[in-house]
Amino acid sequence: MDIVSKALQVRNKLTDCPENPIDKTLAPVAPFKGKGQIKLVIIGQDPTIRNVNKRDRITCALNLDKVSPLKTYVEKICAGLGITLDNVYATNVFKYFYKNPPSDTPAVLADHLQDNLALLKEELALYRHCTIITLGEPVLQLLSNKKHKIRNYWQYKDTDFHSLAATDNQLNHCIYPFPHQPSLRQNLYKINLQSYIDFVAQRIK
Repeated sequence: MDIVSKALQVRNKLTDCPENPIDKTLAPVAPFKGKGQIKLVIIGQDPTIRNVNKRDRITCALNLDKVSPLKTYVEKICAGLGITLDNVYATNVFKYFYKNPPSDTPAVLADHLQDNLALLKEELALYRHCTIITLGEPVLQLLSNKKHKIRNYWQYKDTDFHSLAATDNQLNHCIYPFPHQPSLRQNLYKINLQSYIDFVAQRIK
């Protein structure tokens, strides 16, 4: 499946939102696919980093083809699950760029979600038996409910660790929500990261 071509088709069908138009000067970003048996699917939001001058260097989902703090974070998650990047398929809900980071204009993502979600489901159909994790609260909220908070899955206020049930999200698949890498500065996530990884590892045995 040529995901970049399909993402381009999706992008070209969408109606621009004046408050944050799609940046059509850059090609959509390809998924990352490891060389081994895929066991873990990682879903991010979109590739639109704030530094405009560096956007053309992003050609792979989550920049996993390059050394970065995010790649190190993903490798830590993989190690805790007993796998490596060779067992990972990573993609974004939105595979193209916006003029500005859409976290500044969340309504734009809501308007453009359904066509992109259809493509995401098509991708995931190839990995239906794999574990799925999301990175970042906006992705969790787009796929479930705008009021959902990652902290509520991570022993916030003495709650248990848990996952997002298949019946409670638009992918109809159990999802384990992880914070995005910069959020690890927050004590809740920094302290509980390894424990949540261990929780996922136990659940997917």
